[in-house]
Amino acid sequence: FWDMGGQEAYREIYKQYEDVYFDATDLLIYVIDIQDSERFENSLEYLDAILQFFTKNDMYIPIIITFHKFDPDLRYDEKILENGEKLREEISGKYQMFNILFQQTSIYDIISIVQLVSYGLSVFDKKFFELTELLEKYLNLFKSQALIVFDRNGIIVSEFYSDIEPEVYVELLESIKEHLFLLKRLEEEKFTSDYNFSTIEGTLLSYLHRLNLDKESFFVSAVIKEKRKDEFLIKFPEFIEELSKILRLLL
Repeated sequence: FWDMGGQEAYREIYKQYEDVYFDATDLLIYVIDIQDSERFENSLEYLDAILQFFTKNDMYIPIIITFHKFDPDLRYDEKILENGEKLREEISGKYQMFNILFQQTSIYDIISIVQLVSYGLSVFDKKFFELTELLEKYLNLFKSQALIVFDRNGIIVSEFYSDIEPEVYVELLESIKEHLFLLKRLEEEKFTSDYNFSTIEGTLLSYLHRLNLDKESFFVSAVIKEKRKDEFLIKFPEFIEELSKILRLLL
């Protein structure tokens, strides 16, 4: 792992010795300070220099670009959102030869950091990458706050989260902890039911679904707003069908 500084002096060193720093790269996580619009141009120039090196050497590696300092109190800031969308469009349009994922992170939102790590791990295997994309797709269709796949031991296989309002953030964390506890009970006490709904104080409804594939068990944890329950249940079987196809390939 290389943790590379973004200051100009460091950038010049990296570009001067690009063979040392960028050769044999497997994954690039590139950080853009979404609050510092005055440095966008410099940041894009540096990104271009790196990707030109990769292109020259036929290194079409996965890339994650994270808009950092996307703090909870800025999630609905029109200027921040506009800047993020412009950057996304410019980068995606210019570097179509690369597989680029975009993230929003903040040190004040631990879930965003966890998801960045999950993204990073997923890109090393095509099937894990497809799993991440599937969760993102259905999280949006369900209008869900979280969608997580655990194995039978409670280890996260893949996860995806929506932009979470500060007032429901604590409830979301409590819901995930409750699902981990319930997951163990479903396994240890041999419950006959493969799903469980529970309410979290406030506006959230948590749903845990057991998925048996051959001799393996997986668990899908979904956190939704209570008013979305009926719509969620209609679309959920389709999600399970697609999820099963990918998980079977990972067994």
